[in-house]
Amino acid sequence: MVIRDAQRQTLQQSKHDDFVDRLMSHFRKVWPDKATALGPGYRDWIDSGVVAASRYELNTEQEAARFVNLWFVWGRAFETLPEHRWAAIILHDRERKSHVKIHQLSYETKMRLAARKED
Repeated sequence: MVIRDAQRQTLQQSKHDDFVDRLMSHFRKVWPDKATALGPGYRDWIDSGVVAASRYELNTEQEAARFVNLWFVWGRAFETLPEHRWAAIILHDRERKSHVKIHQLSYETKMRLAARKED
């Protein structure tokens, strides 16, 4: 059996769309107010987060989901903003494996949010 490029692309897109659907359902439960506030742009927002995660080589579903969750915490494309340079440093480090990157992003987020509460 031969799978042509067009068929492979269709299968990959279908898998991607299914993942985005599952994330939409999940985050609607976790972040209901933010999901509602995004309105019709909610799907595009989630999709953009998944695409951004893959650009940073966060390729497993778990890594991508955790990255999208950080968008809910800090905002869309937070990692590109000067005030979140710490995230860009982690994400652009080619020496770090993907699971280390997402762990460090999550840990740093936890520490920064805790420091805000202390202020």
